[in-house]
Amino acid sequence: MGELSSDGALAGIREWGSPDLRAHIRILIDSNEPGVEEIILGSLDDAGPARPLLCRVLAERDPFRDPEYALRHFYAETDGPVRRLLGHEVYRSPWVWLHGITRLRKANPVERITPDATHWLATRRQIAVTALGDTADPAALPPIIGRLRDPKWWVRFEAAAAIRRLAKAGVQVGSAAEALVGCLHHDRQEVIEQAAAALALPALREDLLYARATLMPLVGAVVDNALDGVLAPLLLLWPGEE
Repeated sequence: MGELSSDGALAGIREWGSPDLRAHIRILIDSNEPGVEEIILGSLDDAGPARPLLCRVLAERDPFRDPEYALRHFYAETDGPVRRLLGHEVYRSPWVWLHGITRLRKANPVERITPDATHWLATRRQIAVTALGDTADPAALPPIIGRLRDPKWWVRFEAAAAIRRLAKAGVQVGSAAEALVGCLHHDRQEVIEQAAAALALPALREDLLYARATLMPLVGAVVDNALDGVLAPLLLLWPGEE
């Protein structure tokens, strides 16, 4: 794909089947063209299915903007059964990261999401740790670490993935080492692979090397792969995620 203006990228985002969707998103996030944010904001009312993605683009461009623009569209789009189930609680839904609300510091996502990290319902804990991992906020690390010891394997899996996302955003995650090493002794391979991938991060690699000597052969093979750069995939939360 050749050079594309912000107008062209904005039009391309509406084409969900386009192989260039991610490129269009990155163009809008990185664009320095005058008035591009005003153009995106002005297009939200008529954006249809692309609206959450455009809200996310705006959050990526400026995480300190007023969150009202995203919140009002969230509530409008989740009317009906979803709204009756969740009430007005945007922070208990995957839409929280699809709209980029997890990145908007003035929406206080860590403060609002953290209580659900210890909820009795595992699905709520799972959504919470995923959302916390998308905040790029160091304050999200402690509640995520707590879920690395969760009784449900899929919550531990998401917590290890959340550690990787925080690290990718520049958060120092060294304090997660002990809990991640504990996940290497879990009976689910998915948890072991995701924990090993997190421990393979530069800040945690020494802890992974130290733990390697005490592991059973099958787990050791997973760790060796991680040390060699063969990592469990980190599923994308939205199409423009890097």
